[in-house]
Amino acid sequence: MRLLEISSIDIHTILDQVTDYLFPQVCMICGRVLSERNASPYLIKRQLCVRCLSAFPVRLQSERWFPCLSDPYETDPIPDFSVWALFHYEMPVTGLLKRLKFRSASFCGNLLGDLIGREFPKDQDTAFTCVIPIPLSEKRLAERGFNQSALLGEGLSGALSVPLLEDVLVRNRHTNRQSRFHDPLQREENVSGAFSVAESWDISGWNVLLVDDILTSGATLHEAARVLYSAGANLVVGAVAATHRENQ
Repeated sequence: MRLLEISSIDIHTILDQVTDYLFPQVCMICGRVLSERNASPYLIKRQLCVRCLSAFPVRLQSERWFPCLSDPYETDPIPDFSVWALFHYEMPVTGLLKRLKFRSASFCGNLLGDLIGREFPKDQDTAFTCVIPIPLSEKRLAERGFNQSALLGEGLSGALSVPLLEDVLVRNRHTNRQSRFHDPLQREENVSGAFSVAESWDISGWNVLLVDDILTSGATLHEAARVLYSAGANLVVGAVAATHRENQ
């Protein structure tokens, strides 16, 4: 029996080596074959080489927090709602986000989720109750096959050791893509009334980390946060992978 076990282990090892030789892991950005010379075991798992990782446009720690709205107004019911972003909206991060959203490349979301989870500040005074992703409409979810914000949220959920809850915030209707609108007011109108909290959840007193992929005008995150506060949340903080905005 022992000989059979050893033989079985040897066979699996040989098969793994043959598979690695015939189908080597390559960097998702530059296409280089990954090895111990150009990537750590973690990066090989995430299909990224050290050289490409070093090109990521990481923001300085002092430049990662933003007021949600790019065009604030006096009657804003949640004027203190802020959003954290790890990257400048530049290559290669822009390329990964576009592949994630428009080419159904879920592995790009896994990588970015891991990175933002590692970097999101863990020394905040408030403990989060959960991570909630911006939901997609049923139509867009069917087209894409997954929610890109939920993939990013998995990294934050794991890093903060809090649950990722995908059924708390509900998308009430299908909306046009925000990228179609350049006017912040049009973006706000597009998502107005688009979200609600599911009746099966009581979020009174919750501290929520609300996740989306990109911060542009902030209209989507702002509307979702407004709904969460209206449903009784104690605190809502936003987190995204990237933004083109600069701190004032």
